[in-house]
Amino acid sequence: MHAHQRDALAVAASGESYVLTTGTGSGKSLTYYIPIVDRIVREGSGKGVRAIVVYPMNALANSQLEELKRFLHRGFGGKSPVTFERYTGQESREKRDEILKNPPDIILTNYMMLELMLVRPQERKLITASKDLSYLVLDELHTYRGRQGSDVAMLVRRLRQATGAANIQCIGTSATLAGPGTLAEQRIEVAAVASRDFGVEVKPTSVIGETLRRATNGAVDKDALRQRIHAAPPTTYADLHVDPLAVWIEDTVGITEKEGRLVRAQPRTLEQASRQLADLTGADAGECAAAIRATLMAGAGDDAVDPSTGKRLFAFKLHQFISRGDTVYQTLAVGEDRWFTTKKQMFKPGDPGSLLFPLAFCRECGQEYLLAALDDSAGYPRFVPREERDQSGEKKTGYLFLSASESWPEKSDTLALADRVPEAWVTGTGDERQIAADRRDLLPDVKQVDRSGAIVDAGGVSAAYLDKFRFCLNCRTVYESARGNDFAKLSSLGSEGRSSATTVLSASIVRAQQKEVGIADAARKVLTFTDNRQDASLQAGHFNDFVLVGQTRAALHRAVRDHQDKTGGPLNHEDLPAAVVAALNLDPTEYAKEPGARLTAERAAKALREAVAYRVYADLSRGWRITMPNLEETGLLHVAYAYVGELSADSTRWSSDTWSQMPDALAAASPESRQKMIVALLDEMRRNLCVRTSYLTEEGSERIKSLSEAHLISPWALTDDTPARSGTAYPPVP
Repeated sequence: MHAHQRDALAVAASGESYVLTTGTGSGKSLTYYIPIVDRIVREGSGKGVRAIVVYPMNALANSQLEELKRFLHRGFGGKSPVTFERYTGQESREKRDEILKNPPDIILTNYMMLELMLVRPQERKLITASKDLSYLVLDELHTYRGRQGSDVAMLVRRLRQATGAANIQCIGTSATLAGPGTLAEQRIEVAAVASRDFGVEVKPTSVIGETLRRATNGAVDKDALRQRIHAAPPTTYADLHVDPLAVWIEDTVGITEKEGRLVRAQPRTLEQASRQLADLTGADAGECAAAIRATLMAGAGDDAVDPSTGKRLFAFKLHQFISRGDTVYQTLAVGEDRWFTTKKQMFKPGDPGSLLFPLAFCRECGQEYLLAALDDSAGYPRFVPREERDQSGEKKTGYLFLSASESWPEKSDTLALADRVPEAWVTGTGDERQIAADRRDLLPDVKQVDRSGAIVDAGGVSAAYLDKFRFCLNCRTVYESARGNDFAKLSSLGSEGRSSATTVLSASIVRAQQKEVGIADAARKVLTFTDNRQDASLQAGHFNDFVLVGQTRAALHRAVRDHQDKTGGPLNHEDLPAAVVAALNLDPTEYAKEPGARLTAERAAKALREAVAYRVYADLSRGWRITMPNLEETGLLHVAYAYVGELSADSTRWSSDTWSQMPDALAAASPESRQKMIVALLDEMRRNLCVRTSYLTEEGSERIKSLSEAHLISPWALTDDTPARSGTAYPPVP
């Protein structure tokens, strides 16, 4: 037993409330479960709820529940001397009813469920059963801060009042002591915080810290360190625990001495530790970093186990802090005169007169635009940089378009504008072309601007200013609605989205683990903590959707590629479902509700084909997953249409004899021009799901849902919230 555990049990025996401040994995939970179980065993089980243990996260409650089962069930021949249950909101209705009917001796919960116990009439049984409550434990006490800390403090007082229990011993666990002041001053501060949270006195002498001892043995020697940096680390515990570099690592990043006691050292980056070692030895910082990494890994290896404790020499944690990406910043210049940086700053270094503007990029063609706001607070009009989502209304926000090859035409140059704006904005033909009257006021304003953003008469660069992003000035992609923000139209390097970034990082870690040798399959996992249940549900759904979409798209790509390699031609849509399912190569255990049922195997396979076809068609929709463009948008898939070439070349179909309203221009067009127009129209209809297929009709999707619910498991079964529906295209009225 550790020293802090012995100290905590001594305080627990006195009946005083106490707080334990030790590191992760130090056995803090035993310091409250031992006295709780001991008292219940001595006084008898089944006398109501005697202890409530509150965890900040359900994952901790789940883990501790398994530990209790391991110690109390298996340790007593399968018959635990005390009863305990988890009550966190994860339980089924039947399980909750069972707990309410037979309240356990110990309840493991979270503070939100404890709140509900106090306010829900049906759960007042648990509060009534807690009239002799003896222990209240707040695990990870340091996580309750700010408003949440106030809520928990009030909750504890309401619980004490509702139960009427007179002698509740309050116990808290917290992170290791850190911060300014002496150890005694730190204990006083922790005791004050705990007293406010629990509403009872927690004495500074009842704040129990950890007692550390060295893992290595020896002193730091510069010459030995210098030689050791260029050598491979030892691998056995006998050699490692006296290794000069291992000793230095423990002294530098592991422990330090304070008031005659060993305490944990302040965390530092690998770069900081490498520089410190380089300064001490005169070695290269890169070589020092490599030596530190190798020694840490050797100290955490299977051969570095201390025979007296059974623990590895080093148990280290590496923290990596990842923030959202920033965008690119550019000066007000064109061509080779432009200056770029990815570090946010106001001016170009060495040139305080040159403003730097963040860039956004057209999602269709990649054309860059400068995020700018029109400002006259300096007494003259000028453009100043703005943030991507800064549309507060205090300034006139918009975008600047600069081009070295072809600047934007003035509003007076009608014919030049007609060649640059969307075709729908132009009336007339040839030299008679004009900008539609309702579009003239929407054209960009052309200004001359200098490097400071000031609007000048001459000597600056020509910039087109758009107050709203109605169309791209390069590719002419048009957006009929200018409402809302422009996130779906323009992207920056930092607009990946938090959920998408977390999903990509998690998937990358899992893939990297598959390549590592020496890691047990059970350990190839990523454990993610988040602030609340809603965020966790959102992230889990996002990740599952990411995997499902990626798997379906990969199968579609392989099916098309394999068919093309085999036949030399495209894959027809009628063969698509079976080909994609074949490319998925799923075992029935991965999709069927009853994989071993021979009679329903064909129905399950059909349900899978239907569900996959539904998802493939739905994924044809353009832009609904902004951060996950589909295969066509990334250039990995091309969709063609049968008989379009023959139809375009058949002149008899394009005469007024066939259709009295046939436009003369269409009748006189070449087969190639007609084919181009037909494909453009069909592409636009398809990307808006204006496709005649039973998969996208309401009746068809309901049929697929019923079939998949009967035979498929998640994630292949379609759910009630599957949104894809066939669109409708209406021809214009003459």
